[in-house]
Amino acid sequence: MQQNAERLISTALPAGEAFLDTLAIALFACCAEAVDSGDLSSVRVLAPSLPVASELRSAILRAAPRPLLLPRFDTLARWVGSASFSAIPEPMPDSERIVLLREALRERGWFDESALWGIASEMTRLFDELTTAALTLPDDQAGLLRQLQRAYAQHVSAPLAFEARVVHELWRAQASAGRPDTTAVYRMRLAALAKQVALANASSHPLLVLLKAAPEESLDPAEHDFLLRYGQVQPLFVFHPAPRSACASPLMATLAAAWPEESHESALRGSSSVTPLFDRAIELATKCTESPLIGRLQLVPATGREQEAAFAVAQIGAWLEAGKRRIVLISQDRLTARRVRALLERENVLVSDETGWKLSTSRAAAAVDALIETVAGGAYHRDLLDLCKSPFVFSDCDVGMRKAAVFTLETAIRTASVKSGLSRFRRCLIENNDARAAAKELGLGLLDRVEAAATLLLARPAPLVRWIARLLKALEALGALEPLRQDAAGKVLIDLLELRRQELEDSAVLFAFAAWRDWLNREFESTNFCDDSISSPIVLTPLNAIRMRGFEAALLLGGDARQLAPTADGLFFNQSVRRELGLRTRDDVERDLRRNLEMLLATVPQVTVTWQSEQDGEANLLAPDLALLSTLHRLAWQDDLLRPPLPVRGDPAVDQATAPRNSGMAAPVVPPELIPHRVSVSAYASLVACPYLFFARHVLKLGEMDEVSEAMAKRDYGALVHRVLERFHERHPVLAELAEDQALTAMQDCVAEVFAPAVDDDFLVTGWRLRWEKRLVAYLDWQRDQEAQGWHWSQAETRVSRILALDDAGCTDGRIELYGRIDRIDLGNPGATNTDRAFLLDYKTQAAKTIRDRLQDDIQLPTYVLLHGHAVKAAYVALDDERVLAVAAGDEEAALMAAADAQGQRLQTVVASIYAGARLPAQGVDNVCQWCEMRGLCRRDYVPVSGAAIPE
Repeated sequence: MQQNAERLISTALPAGEAFLDTLAIALFACCAEAVDSGDLSSVRVLAPSLPVASELRSAILRAAPRPLLLPRFDTLARWVGSASFSAIPEPMPDSERIVLLREALRERGWFDESALWGIASEMTRLFDELTTAALTLPDDQAGLLRQLQRAYAQHVSAPLAFEARVVHELWRAQASAGRPDTTAVYRMRLAALAKQVALANASSHPLLVLLKAAPEESLDPAEHDFLLRYGQVQPLFVFHPAPRSACASPLMATLAAAWPEESHESALRGSSSVTPLFDRAIELATKCTESPLIGRLQLVPATGREQEAAFAVAQIGAWLEAGKRRIVLISQDRLTARRVRALLERENVLVSDETGWKLSTSRAAAAVDALIETVAGGAYHRDLLDLCKSPFVFSDCDVGMRKAAVFTLETAIRTASVKSGLSRFRRCLIENNDARAAAKELGLGLLDRVEAAATLLLARPAPLVRWIARLLKALEALGALEPLRQDAAGKVLIDLLELRRQELEDSAVLFAFAAWRDWLNREFESTNFCDDSISSPIVLTPLNAIRMRGFEAALLLGGDARQLAPTADGLFFNQSVRRELGLRTRDDVERDLRRNLEMLLATVPQVTVTWQSEQDGEANLLAPDLALLSTLHRLAWQDDLLRPPLPVRGDPAVDQATAPRNSGMAAPVVPPELIPHRVSVSAYASLVACPYLFFARHVLKLGEMDEVSEAMAKRDYGALVHRVLERFHERHPVLAELAEDQALTAMQDCVAEVFAPAVDDDFLVTGWRLRWEKRLVAYLDWQRDQEAQGWHWSQAETRVSRILALDDAGCTDGRIELYGRIDRIDLGNPGATNTDRAFLLDYKTQAAKTIRDRLQDDIQLPTYVLLHGHAVKAAYVALDDERVLAVAAGDEEAALMAAADAQGQRLQTVVASIYAGARLPAQGVDNVCQWCEMRGLCRRDYVPVSGAAIPE
């Protein structure tokens, strides 16, 4: 036994690639009698982690001189946790502690409500540190204040007194609960286990403990005391890797020269006995003529995340091709690590991810978040559609029918441009006459289920347990509970909720919806999900998890000063206070970081470090520890270890048998059965503008769905103006019957009625309403001029159509129907009929000049004249100028009719040629293509323009 009553004695073994093999031999030497008997089952081996325990077991099997019954492998925390002690109470769960502390903070009113959960979590971590360090706070606030005053080296001030008050009162609030926390129970279990060992029978139960560093670095006081007491009654053997300063190998000497360790006394005095870096480099070069890091470490800068990820894939591919089967990917930069993993999976190379990812990023959490967002946002359309499209909800419905119903619902919402409100969604779905009856009915049923789930969550304040129960019932109402349980991440989520419901059963603190939602988000954010179903030679893990594990190569992503840096110590207490209280300081964290890097370089024969040397246009420096090592190496051996990245791996060779052939400009031929029998005026306009656009939109029925207007756009403004004018003229067909002030009042009333719902939904629409109100007098003046010329309003939004014969077209019925809707029709006198001469008008919320500039190529008005059949005039009404004007399509009736007939003949000729097999090429002009959603589909930007043209 290698200990005395005062200090735990340990054995330091040289850190290197064969460390675990050396440890296995040392174990055989310590337990020689048991090895001779072939039975090591009485020996217990404690490792820093289970992966290290597994690798140590393999090392023992390799080194065993004969077949052996192996020792029991465990970690200290697992061993202590598995022991049964009836006298020790169950700990207060951390979730309950956080609720208790948050409530204490709320009662005192010190901080904003939104910050309470975060501060409560921070305080639990601080109190755990105090318990681990075997510290207690003074009995009164004044004592703690004096302690902080000494540490901060300043007189009592309001901020200092407030910090002391916060910590002290919350410490007392936690203690008043009368239940120990998890850290305290762990200490109690350690003491009870030590007592149990002391009272056990005299049989030998050797304990071999492998620490990740020396006892004073890796054990807290309670663990140190437990091992001392164990060693007094049973054989105890403690091993750990020797620090770099205690190793004689060239590699460790190089690391010791780069990262010298100061004595504790020097650090306290503030003086340094370390020689300058240049002198250390010269001395090192004298001792070691050749660098131990050449071929072992390379530092590779990248210009961005994508280049870093591409190089990482190339490096891993080179290692795999070289036969390496144990590769570790160190995820200091999680975003780059995820990108590397995605690129590797693209090449069918899987990665075993030990880091996992936050539960909040999973599809399961996204489904729950969509439900909560739908409730919190009053059923905002994006949140509702995200919820309905989740693969977890409505699982009891047929998949095809559910998708059709959700698509129908989305189409109705987007067409009606409804932003939020379940009742409004239900109404717009009912009014959608284009939807199939079955899909519409199921869509209404889905809305009913969402409303039922939302009702469960729109409840009065309740304890967290009640909120969790409400959430589970809401998920059940949506048919999502069972699918979540069948999903790997979903099961973790449901298990987390069930665990928290069990832990918080005794908590009666009431929380409003917003506070509960904040709590739930923090739970999802702090919980990790790991997919342990993947077994791969490539392991993704953090830096602190690779000590003493046998890897053949390591790739560290994110070796820059931002990523590879000590973590923050928390919100409370600066470094002086933490040192005064005996807590871990930044110096301890920096020491651990260097120890991790030291073990990485000592145990892995090939290490590559990458980082983005530039971010957002600014230099991103290498991590300080690695920069020191690079500088030392350059001074000693004229090599800074910087290397260029490997060439990016090319795409896999194309299989020529299945590869698509080179294609030219899209110019399809439409099968006769797909040619539309009815064509709207807008569809005809798209056919003239670009034949391929017509093909994509109206033959294939492709196209972007309408967007719900988040804010009033010019198009929405125009629609409101149309409705105002329609309503006004329906009420007052003859303006001359009203006095000027009466006409203006009547028009203003219509404006208020039509704009009111939009203003209620978005107050900024008031600006658009005021914009139109400025034009009311000008419009009424124009209307009086129109009546003075003998034209009177007759009807608005009139649907018209006309059948055009197709000669020798090869179609079934030999005709095509052209249809449209005319904004306004004026007749020659108030009593005229539709068969009389008419004046067709189309409102435009544009300037007259804009309309005139494109009037020469206009086909809309002549086509309307064709459809009406009796129109003698047609014009656009420009509503956006100071003076309202009618921009006529032609001055002569004969010219207008000729233009109308020409449009009809062109449509007949074009459709007949399509039936005859004419192609529909993508030959739109630039101003058409600029806003075309089919631009990527037609490939116009990627191949020369070609293809048969549509006849004029």
